[in-house]
Amino acid sequence: MLAGCAQEDILARKTFVVELGEDVYANPSLYLDDPDKATRSMSVSSRTPGIAVNKNRFVTNNQDYLVVGEYDFVLTDRSKEYPFTLKVKDTQPPTLSSRPDRVQAYPGEQIDWASVFQASDLSGVYYDAPAGYSDNYGENEVDVVIKDRFGNSTSQHIIVEVS
Repeated sequence: MLAGCAQEDILARKTFVVELGEDVYANPSLYLDDPDKATRSMSVSSRTPGIAVNKNRFVTNNQDYLVVGEYDFVLTDRSKEYPFTLKVKDTQPPTLSSRPDRVQAYPGEQIDWASVFQASDLSGVYYDAPAGYSDNYGENEVDVVIKDRFGNSTSQHIIVEVS
């Protein structure tokens, strides 16, 4: 019979998932199944190139956060290593700072939806509106879809008043 030395796993899990833009700290206690077991000899580091530590937070180079992706990390306690994966996902729709009920337009005018809704998202923002919304005089009901590059979206109903 073979006997082996099993390494105790002290991590809370093998994969951690965070939302794009959330702070990801280099604090070992955040990744332990029992945060009270954290010691001064523990550290967390990235094994994925292009990741830096800025003010105790992991960031993608040239950003203030980790971009969407999957990253390899390791918690080290003296000579023992505990590898884990961190996945950054974008699951949230763009945030709108303006939600007007109506907008004025001239016949055939292409509206700059970015100036109407002023949406933001760390993944970028795109606007989709049906064609012909300003072809007819009067009030035209339009549903504008505001989305990011990962498919998260929100829809805004607006009246385009053509005169």
